[in-house]
Amino acid sequence: GETPQAADAAGINVGGYRLLAASIGGAFIGLAGGYLSLVVAKIFVLDMTQGRGWIAVALVIFSRWRPWRAVLGGLLFGGIEALIPRLQATGVPIPQYFMAMAPYAVTLVVLIYAAVQIRAGQDAPRALGVPYVREDRK
Repeated sequence: GETPQAADAAGINVGGYRLLAASIGGAFIGLAGGYLSLVVAKIFVLDMTQGRGWIAVALVIFSRWRPWRAVLGGLLFGGIEALIPRLQATGVPIPQYFMAMAPYAVTLVVLIYAAVQIRAGQDAPRALGVPYVREDRK
């Protein structure tokens, strides 16, 4: 968050909440990996995610750490992923390699947009990735 010191002063267990958030995130990641290997591909293949984790990181940056924006961004990226096989099936004369590149190209455009927004002063939470030790409380 922005100021874990303020949350700690209000009596909130900062370490506990961070651990809970990381645990929930890890559980979702595990479910997604299981779904991908058991339902989508029906077999485990090395590098089966094809960089989709980086697309997820870009999605978080694009949404500027706002959950509803992340949902909308997820629909955007999911729509692009779903559109590719449909376009290929209908015989649209777009090269296969361009279709495979499309999600990553959109990710690059989204990251450029996010970088412009960050330069405009809309950046990440200040305490993101910074360890909080209670003795550092000011």
